[in-house]
Amino acid sequence: MTKREMLKPFSWGFASGCVALTIVSFSAGWVVTSGARDHQVQTALISGQASICARLAQDHRQATGDATDLLGYQARDARDTLAKTFAVALPGQETADASVISACSDMLNKAASGS
Repeated sequence: MTKREMLKPFSWGFASGCVALTIVSFSAGWVVTSGARDHQVQTALISGQASICARLAQDHRQATGDATDLLGYQARDARDTLAKTFAVALPGQETADASVISACSDMLNKAASGS
């Protein structure tokens, strides 16, 4: 047997192992694509800004004694107004991002429901 024939099973095993490792690593979440990473970073930014917005709005409501009901679909305009008022625009932005305002409004709705 030549050296080439002896190495043939090992090279097939190496190649199939590389393919299997790639499939397993992507499906298990060990490797993150840049698109998924960018989405996760954007979601974290929006969540952080919305949390600050909701906290500022709730503090303002407590300080002013505002007892407006913010729960449910019918109160969405009041929540949106509060969210637009207290959403902070980042440097370089003239207004706050619409997704931050929406997430802040959702957080205010959840806070009003007590969950």
